[in-house]
Amino acid sequence: MQGLRVSGILLCHAGAHRIAFPAVDVAVIDAPGLHAGRSRSARQAFGEPAGASRVLLAPSGETVGVDTLEIDAELHRVLPLPPVLERVAGGSLLGFISARGVLWPLVRLVEFERYVAGASREAA
Repeated sequence: MQGLRVSGILLCHAGAHRIAFPAVDVAVIDAPGLHAGRSRSARQAFGEPAGASRVLLAPSGETVGVDTLEIDAELHRVLPLPPVLERVAGGSLLGFISARGVLWPLVRLVEFERYVAGASREAA
């Protein structure tokens, strides 16, 4: 992961929490109503009730709902994970990026959706 750089990032909010996805992980940005009952809410990863104003759809069909999103085309250096965090969030966490003056966790959409699905089953 040393020296990894990414461009094309979706900077998202899930409730008060920040989360970023590589744009290459997202095939479509949709309205939540088009995926009612099928999409996972990123809020659930933070122990909050589900909710979303946009749904990110992976090319393979996985969906994650977010409250807000902004597309950032700048090149960002990915700050590597310390070994203790490598399995956090179901292995979806790639590292962190600095954007808009704050750190954002950078996660893979497909793996994050699987993690959120597991978190929502545990909460039920």
